[in-house]
Amino acid sequence: MKQRCQACGVEKDSSIKEIYPYPEDGLVDDPIAPLMSIDCQGPVVEGGTDWRVVTVCHACFHKLDVDMWISGRCWAALTPVTPFEQLPRLTTKS
Repeated sequence: MKQRCQACGVEKDSSIKEIYPYPEDGLVDDPIAPLMSIDCQGPVVEGGTDWRVVTVCHACFHKLDVDMWISGRCWAALTPVTPFEQLPRLTTKS
C-alpha cells in the first residue's frame, strides 16, 4: 500500500522494507518499514493535551531526533506538507 510522509510528502510502498540509511543513529541494521509513526504533543485544549500521530520517512525521522515523542514546535520546524491541525488525532493519550 502506498503512503506519504506527512512531513516531506515522499510516497513509499509500505509493503517494501528498507535499510535505515543513518547507521550513526544506532537504530537498527535490519530492513524495516519505510515509514514510522510518532506521537506529537500539541497545545493544551479544553483541559487536555492535543496529541496527534505523524507518519514520517526515514530521512524526516532522522531530522527530528526523536526521543519518546515530539512537540508540535518540533513538527513545525520541518515545514511539513501536513500542518499539525490536519494530522490524525491520537486517541490513547489525554
